[in-house]
Amino acid sequence: MAYECSPRGTSEWAVGWGRLLQAARVAEVHMVTSEKNYQVMEQAQREGRLPDRVKLYTPAPDERLRTLEQKEALFAYNYTAYEHWQRLAVKLAIELQARERFDLVHQVNVCTFREPGYTWELDIPYVWGPVGGTQNFPWRFLAMLPAKEMLKEGARGLSNWISLRYKARVRSAAKKAVVLLAANSTNQRDYERVFGRRVELLLETGLFEVNEPDRTRYLKRVEDQKAGRRLRPLRLLWVGELVTRKALPVLLQALTQVGDEVEVEVIVVGEGPLRRSWQMQAERLGVAGRVTFRGEVTFAEVLAEYERADLFCFTSLRDTSGNVVLEALAAGVPVLCFDHQGARDMVSASSGVKIPVSSPEDAVRDWARAIVELAGNPGRLCCLSEGATEQARKFLWDDNGDRVNAIYRELAEV
Repeated sequence: MAYECSPRGTSEWAVGWGRLLQAARVAEVHMVTSEKNYQVMEQAQREGRLPDRVKLYTPAPDERLRTLEQKEALFAYNYTAYEHWQRLAVKLAIELQARERFDLVHQVNVCTFREPGYTWELDIPYVWGPVGGTQNFPWRFLAMLPAKEMLKEGARGLSNWISLRYKARVRSAAKKAVVLLAANSTNQRDYERVFGRRVELLLETGLFEVNEPDRTRYLKRVEDQKAGRRLRPLRLLWVGELVTRKALPVLLQALTQVGDEVEVEVIVVGEGPLRRSWQMQAERLGVAGRVTFRGEVTFAEVLAEYERADLFCFTSLRDTSGNVVLEALAAGVPVLCFDHQGARDMVSASSGVKIPVSSPEDAVRDWARAIVELAGNPGRLCCLSEGATEQARKFLWDDNGDRVNAIYRELAEV
């Protein structure tokens, strides 16, 4: 059950695609997906990109689904429409089960505990996850936000608390799941505490390959420092949707504490509703000259930016994981991030620097100090680049798939 699945996307779409290909290594896979993704996957099948043992389905939409799809989403997804889609999907799954006699059902995505679907009601083993969604925007940082955004994040946190403990389908799915997988250690802690059961930890996404990157830019900085030559500006890269939870202003404010003697340039890649607001904030803070907003670019252009970057900045204050973190690590770019949620699990001390989530004032100061320290220590930056490549190899899809496929085999033998 993969509502989102596409070889062309990142985030949830990449999760569905990766999980599908891994499952097809060991099993005949019948995938139920959304109408839009079904069309994309059909095209992928015609192009020969899907194994023969994959069969695709999508439930026929009804009038209610069409109506709900037009409503504005309060959170990242329109959960009312998504829940209704799940009702249609389980009817299809029941029909398929009567004909195919499946060994198990795996609820893959959307990667959130809020909507477990209904296939846990089938009389076959139910695998759920990796599941995320319990991570909240740190309450001490809410004051950084405009009033409207502060209320939205506060409401989401309250909704999370209530849904995790009292939403009947969530608790039923957690009870019925033969295996429950958590996408990060924060989620794992929350699920074990509330559901009172063992929960396995596994990142929900992965990398298809990791190649040895070109580290010429890092070695050149080391040589220039040893020779007493002036270092070129440290190139910081930020990639993501320009929305509240991504917290780009943390980096913008940190730049005000990075003195003029330390040359840095920031490349911001991505689009979103807060772009203009954050551009204006950079101007007010007096750091606009150090920041370039590139907007939305092709994935090939994003990869080219990784190859030019010295340091990747992941300022997100609420994320299950972060595909961009994996992309940076795979490109051999050290990561500067907050020490919480998925980033804590993905970034090691040998591949980046993790900033404590204390208070906005302390965080801005710590981000600035880290940037200054790394700008003046090319040797450490080069070592972190090597560590980033090694860390990335821990998140290859094949290894991730091996763990889940072992679960499939075990359940099929019961």
